[in-house]
Amino acid sequence: MGEARMSDRFERTLCFIDAIEKAQSTEEAERCLLAFAAGLGFTSIFGGIVPLRPIPLAELPSRIIFQALPNQWAARYNASGYVFRDPVVTHLLHQRTPFTWKEAYVASPQPDDVYLIGGEASEFGLKDGYVVPIYTLEGSLAAVSFGGPTTVTDVAELASLHFAASYAVGSHLHRKATRKRLTQALTPREYDCLLWAGEGKTDWEISMILGISRSTVLKHVASARQKLGAVNKAHAIATALRIKLLG
Repeated sequence: MGEARMSDRFERTLCFIDAIEKAQSTEEAERCLLAFAAGLGFTSIFGGIVPLRPIPLAELPSRIIFQALPNQWAARYNASGYVFRDPVVTHLLHQRTPFTWKEAYVASPQPDDVYLIGGEASEFGLKDGYVVPIYTLEGSLAAVSFGGPTTVTDVAELASLHFAASYAVGSHLHRKATRKRLTQALTPREYDCLLWAGEGKTDWEISMILGISRSTVLKHVASARQKLGAVNKAHAIATALRIKLLG
């Protein structure tokens, strides 16, 4: 029985890795992570880069990576700036290993915040959760918080969730860094040529649009292809689209 569960868990993890690698957007990756967590009894996820100091409320959305929460609760949490009062977030700033919401509530020196935020979360079916802190190579603190109607206690299942959260966030940050690096590496002309090629324009049409020779278009596309590590123009376009370099 135990070996069968372990085999099933391993298979689910492999399928999750494959799905994350094939995800074409952060939204797709979010759905993959939520589906994995749902298999353990969780119904929501909220993840991003944790502010280590007070920041303007308007800056918070730019730090969110995953947000699959009941809409009304997400709107209330973000608009009210609960992130600055949430006992779970406060606990996260001093805790390097995963923990449950209940553990954060018990440790909180602010019972009013526990009553307010914990109580409101439970109104939306989020009575307990599991938080995975993720420290990046750049020194930032990321985290993914999984919520649900019950407490999940299976150590092996929670370990697999820890891995899944870390993998999903790591994949997101890697793609973001790659996109930034390649955006800076491509010249404006290389970007323009690749962009129009992605729109289905021929080399000749691109030369007419940009006012350059066809041979120059070919040179720019070849250079962009090389920088993207692509084997041909179609592969370069597909790579650029996958990492959201185009569009």
